[in-house]
Amino acid sequence: MIPDRIIDLTDIGLFQLVKKNDQIAFKEIYKRYWSKLYIYSFNILKEKDLCEDIIQEIFSDLWIRRNEIEISNLQSYLYQSVRNQIYKHFRSTRYKEELLNQLNIFLNNPTVAELYDSQEFQSFVNNSISKLPEQRRMIFQLSRDEELSNKEISKKLNISVQTVKNQISKSLQFLRKSLKNLNTILF
Repeated sequence: MIPDRIIDLTDIGLFQLVKKNDQIAFKEIYKRYWSKLYIYSFNILKEKDLCEDIIQEIFSDLWIRRNEIEISNLQSYLYQSVRNQIYKHFRSTRYKEELLNQLNIFLNNPTVAELYDSQEFQSFVNNSISKLPEQRRMIFQLSRDEELSNKEISKKLNISVQTVKNQISKSLQFLRKSLKNLNTILF
């Protein structure tokens, strides 16, 4: 196919070429929809980096799964993918807030607050952190010990901001379970 003729193709025609590993057709889809999807997601989320990560993830997923998915309306598929990623983000954000609230309640318990100052508690927390997978532990420690932002960690480790957020969320979830076990032992 001549690249000049690519722009004349319908979305479905382009996607059929993408299924045949045509990178030029994929770039044309990217060019047609990236800014529209970005604007759509930004109107909801109002976070530049997060929107860019979501759109990048959608296009990466489209390329990776190009031979597994059947699409009859590419535009609908892409917008639905953005909506799904936004819902996923909202769910994880709400969940993280809930975890932090529970952790605050737990740490404000006088018995736990007293224990927090002790070496035993620090040892327990450090032991729990040491059980995290290596990359997750590194991300968590950069966030908490070195107080780096998600964006700074992302640049330092050459990973997406969304990956950093996900790994921190998983770390907090693990620590919450560990602290819950400690709370059970105490009471």
